[in-house]
Amino acid sequence: MRVSKLNIRGVLILFGAVFILLSCSFDYSAISESEQEKPDLVMQDVDYVRVTDGKISLHMQADQLDRFEQKRLLQVQNIRFEQFSKGKLEAETVGSAGVAQFWTATSDALFSDGVRLLIKSEDLAVEAKSLQWNNSQKKLYGPQDDQVLLKKADGSLLVGKSFSADGRSRSWQFAGSVSGTYQEETK
Repeated sequence: MRVSKLNIRGVLILFGAVFILLSCSFDYSAISESEQEKPDLVMQDVDYVRVTDGKISLHMQADQLDRFEQKRLLQVQNIRFEQFSKGKLEAETVGSAGVAQFWTATSDALFSDGVRLLIKSEDLAVEAKSLQWNNSQKKLYGPQDDQVLLKKADGSLLVGKSFSADGRSRSWQFAGSVSGTYQEETK
């Protein structure tokens, strides 16, 4: 049997490559759980409409939605949404965020990477780096150490820390420092 130089060189290269690959090791302990966990479902260019009692109650658009079944978590990239009040044809709340996380078991949510909300009935715009929604308490929280900006149609402009809003009493407050201009209603 005759073996050419080309075949021997190819075999040597192949054995060398296999030896190098077998001698490599990966440190899997350095990979965090979140990096190892993959979403159960990935959807891109999402356009979602929720209908309640024959009327649109929520319209959401997003660049990407990842669903994690075990954690009962939806993670959404570049979300834009409109929420409608019962019986209304015009959106009550319009918002956007770079990232949103929704826990399906509790309906709690965390919005981050730049959040903007416009609450039309209050003529109120809210802007923050992040906001957290606690559904059981019907409360919206801003981070303690980051500022939240409130703008009202009447010209009021407030910036403060430790923001919270109560959805039941339709009130809001800053527990930390606050500055700005507030226009008081006169009758």
